[in-house]
Amino acid sequence: MYTVIMAGGQGTRLWPKSRVKTPKQLHALVGEKSLVQETFGRLSLITEKDKIIISTTPEYAAEMKKHLPEVPANNFIIEPYPMNTAAACGLVSKILNLRDPESIVAFFPSDHNIKNPAQFAETLKYAEKICNKHPEHILTIGIQPTKADTGLGYIHMGAEIDHSGNFIARKVQRFVEKPDQVTADQYLASGEYLWNAGMFVWKTKYLLQLMKKDLPKSSAVFDLIGARYGKNDYSKVLKKHFKEADNISIDYGIMEKNKDILVIPGDFGWSDIGSWGTLLDVVCDLNGSDVVCRGNHIGVGNSNVLVMAGDKLVATVGLSNIIVVDTPDVLLICNGKEDQKIKEILTKLKDENKVEYL
Repeated sequence: MYTVIMAGGQGTRLWPKSRVKTPKQLHALVGEKSLVQETFGRLSLITEKDKIIISTTPEYAAEMKKHLPEVPANNFIIEPYPMNTAAACGLVSKILNLRDPESIVAFFPSDHNIKNPAQFAETLKYAEKICNKHPEHILTIGIQPTKADTGLGYIHMGAEIDHSGNFIARKVQRFVEKPDQVTADQYLASGEYLWNAGMFVWKTKYLLQLMKKDLPKSSAVFDLIGARYGKNDYSKVLKKHFKEADNISIDYGIMEKNKDILVIPGDFGWSDIGSWGTLLDVVCDLNGSDVVCRGNHIGVGNSNVLVMAGDKLVATVGLSNIIVVDTPDVLLICNGKEDQKIKEILTKLKDENKVEYL
């Protein structure tokens, strides 16, 4: 099985650490390694290192290669333009299918934290088994919810189709968008819903069949690009035609149009490091403290506080539920419950043409 780290996004909700030139996956936010290095380490438990693929964009490729020197050069699949997940998944699936027509591939975002990598690896090995057993299905790994979270999409589970030890595969009834609080409470109480973590597994030839049916324009583009793969003009053809693919997510473009989708419930201590508030929850749990700091910081009487300091001393007194992020050119002070509004700051920076801070 091939595994793919999707590492082309910027991670705007983790601004000002995550910037256009230095996205969040290149930062060490949880441990000593960058998020993409942590992801690579987990995937190394599942498959050979020469079968780990990095899907990214030109502006990040050089830094990615510095962070992941173990990855062979031809395992960096570069999208010439930032599109959407359907285009990224389609390009990778096409190339891997050319390398191995019977290949199975699993896709993972680069910004997840997983407390139990061994259990994660066992779950993915089961997923590979199910993919071989049911080749004309797409698999997704759903996460057993621990709270009624309104910031995540959900998967409504259907009938069981396989059971092995502690692992179960079920049919997907539907994918649902981020709910309001009342609906999220109902989802949690029912026991029928999982968090959608954006982890997918499929036979490359099956994904390409679905793309031909559901996204024919994209399918034609990847056939054209694939015909030049390994040839001298591949990069030129890729750059010219990639932007002609559908700019749509894999969820909307493929998942929601098909019924043959299976889900495996996963319980391996998953968190999506998508915002400062989530990061605060994760590092507090790991450190056993509700005040977590990096860099040069001193504090008195703080609670539920995250401080990301640099060389300059940051002193905090009597703060509660506050996030402080100090970078050489930007200081962010944010209410921990309002961190989703950071995107509004970025919009204001664009409106005021302060693009140097993006």
